[in-house]
This record gives sequence, structure tokens and C-alpha cells, in this order.
Amino acid sequence: MNDTDRRNIDQLTSYKLLFLTTPILYFLILWKILEFYNFTLITNFLLFILPVIGSLFIKSKNISANNQSILQTMSYYCIPFFLAVNISFDFSKPSAKKFLIIDKAISTENKSDSDGTYEVTKHELKVVSKEKMNSPAFWKDLSTAEYTDIYPNIPGKEFITIQNKKYEILGRKNKVIRSENGLQYSRSYYLKEYVKPMAIDVDRKIYNKFGKGNDLDIETHSGLFGIEWTYYHWKM
Repeated sequence: MNDTDRRNIDQLTSYKLLFLTTPILYFLILWKILEFYNFTLITNFLLFILPVIGSLFIKSKNISANNQSILQTMSYYCIPFFLAVNISFDFSKPSAKKFLIIDKAISTENKSDSDGTYEVTKHELKVVSKEKMNSPAFWKDLSTAEYTDIYPNIPGKEFITIQNKKYEILGRKNKVIRSENGLQYSRSYYLKEYVKPMAIDVDRKIYNKFGKGNDLDIETHSGLFGIEWTYYHWKM
């Protein structure tokens, strides 16, 4: 279109305004797309720096100003477009995991590399698998020889260990059994298998979006081009 108009788009006021808004739009688009990918910090840095290198390479070539501007813009949008297509046209069946968020925490840890020591902030969601959480409770008669100990772990709750498995005690009752030797007492416990919480590292935006008591479904997709991406479903 610019070749047909035979005008230099750099001189147009509308282009100058677009030139000011494009960097903001670009970073918002790239930031949104990268939310779906679990790339490392180094990979994210490369995705930012490669378009800059491509743009400088195009600028060094002997190309007309119009074509140079268009190619430089395209160099910035090629990677986001590629990553967006990888998501938009991925129709493969994802693997899904369903969790309940029971707590969340922010922690810091020190890491070291060739440049020295630096502090890293970790945002964690503490979750339990809903599949394991929905296991049915049951009554079980137990003698003192069949379990190791009864102990409080969380205020208001008691736990018992049977054959190296941890169960939460939901209720208890005593039974009286008549036998030739007289009356004997047996204790029954209403038990539910305890599910140990696991910690999931997430970015700050996901951390702020989800709260304690929310359902969290994590879908992992293979990607159209084989680049794995993740989608977080949530509800109150």
C-alpha cells in the first residue's frame, strides 16, 4: 500500500502516533501470550532480545525507508504471532489436573551464579488433588497394635498412622463384644485418607488471581508446533 501511494510513511502524523503506541501494545501482547508458557527467565529474555537484533540487522541493510519500517515491525511480531498460532490452533486433547487450593505463601531464597548471589521471590499455591481428596471415608475396628500413634497435626483435627499411611479421624465409637471370657471392648474409627498438600510455583499474576478455597484446574497442552503451554481454570 505504501509503495502504491509513493509516500514516505515516516512523514505522516498518524504513523508518528502509531510509532509511540506500538511499543506499549507490543509488550502487552507479548506479556499476555507468555502467560501461557512456562519459559525460564533466560528464554523470556531471548524472546525479547531476538527481535531487537533482527530489527538492527534490517536497519543495516540498504533498503528503502518504507520497506525497512515494515520489515522491522514484522521482525517484532513474528515470535508473538508464532506463539499465538501454537495456542490458537492446538486442538489436541490436554492433560488436566484438578486441585483445591488450601493455602498460599510467598517465600524468598538466595541463588548464586557467576555474577554473584541474588534473591528470588517464589509465589506458591498449596494444593491437594481433588481426585485423592474425594476418596470415601470408612469405619474401621482397630486394636492398639494396629496403629502407631494418634496425634494432632492441625488444630481441631486428629490423625492416625496405619501401615505407614496417614488417616484423619472423623469420628470414633466403642463397641462392647460379649464372649466366653466376658465383656470385651473394641474401638472403631471413622477414617479418611489424608492427602498431603503439594506446592505449585506460579507467577505473581496467577498467585494474586487465585485464593484459598478456590478450585484450580491445570490443563497442559502439547501445542500445534510441539511447544507446551498451560491454561489455568479457576472458580470460587
